[in-house]
Amino acid sequence: MSGDIEVHGCLMDVVEGFYRTWPGAASGWHNRINEWCHGFSWGNSRDRAASNARHHYNIGNDFYKLWLDPSLTYSCAYFLDEDDDLATAQQQKLEVVCQKARLNPSQKLLDIGCGWGSLLFHAARHHRAHVVGVTPVKAQADYIEAEARRQRLSDRVRVICGDWRDVTGRFDRITSIGMFEHVGLKQYPEFFRSWHKLLVDGGLSVLHTIGRMKPQPVDPWIRRYIFPGGYLPALTQINSQVAGEDLWIGDVENLRRHYAKTLRCWSERFQAVRDRVVSMYDESFARMWWLYLQGAEAAFRWGDLQLWQVVLMKGKDAPLPLDRRIDLHKSETDMAVLSLSTIGSG
Repeated sequence: MSGDIEVHGCLMDVVEGFYRTWPGAASGWHNRINEWCHGFSWGNSRDRAASNARHHYNIGNDFYKLWLDPSLTYSCAYFLDEDDDLATAQQQKLEVVCQKARLNPSQKLLDIGCGWGSLLFHAARHHRAHVVGVTPVKAQADYIEAEARRQRLSDRVRVICGDWRDVTGRFDRITSIGMFEHVGLKQYPEFFRSWHKLLVDGGLSVLHTIGRMKPQPVDPWIRRYIFPGGYLPALTQINSQVAGEDLWIGDVENLRRHYAKTLRCWSERFQAVRDRVVSMYDESFARMWWLYLQGAEAAFRWGDLQLWQVVLMKGKDAPLPLDRRIDLHKSETDMAVLSLSTIGSG
């Protein structure tokens, strides 16, 4: 970040070498000390969670507009084909989530950690659902409200600027896309109690989160500079928490390779506007984000990062079919409906 180390050539080659040689060392003293220090971290109270979110998302909407796709979807995309561009893949991901949730017209959907609202607008426009998003970041909430007015969807799109613990009501469907990483391990029991309370009996929901194969602490550099308060769950940790809340795991899909490809797209777009990032912030900031994007891609390609997409049912009788039945091979008319000209940002 400070420029004391310069990489001539491809930074990804250096990071790949790190991941290919690190596994033996990671099981030694460094990992144990990291885990010991992580155990003394504070839990994510409402105030701390809001502060952690502001650290990453209050950088400014204009910054994210530079290198995310036009919908400002800041989570793993879904590539049907190697040649899919980022915008297409993100719309496909939104549709995958809605189909996995079996979202029907007029149902009430809660999106926990809604970002800039892309899933809200997709679900309201293409599935005619009534949607509520919650985000602790005022800039995101303001953006969603303005975009809902622009798209004439204010009657079906509502956003709460606050903490997930403040949400009340009952919802037919719940989603959380790329937010669970910010909850924090100590808050898992309360998080899933709230999830259970908010979801109607027989309701379906989708949890989409970065995770790991086995429990271990977050990298200290990531925790300090990128995602303070974050934690990446193993499937065993998710299962142990939902099992006590009458929430049943109906389906699990690992989109690890999709996220590596998403990060490659983000890196290419970021590098194309790097000079503008430096002018908006400074050289150290640009170096930090470049290392974060490149390191994250490497961690998905050669490290142990995974992307869990988990369907959670409230009760055994939730309306989950025998197979996934995800059909993204749309006709030309259907694809026109999914075009970016009709999609809001979020």
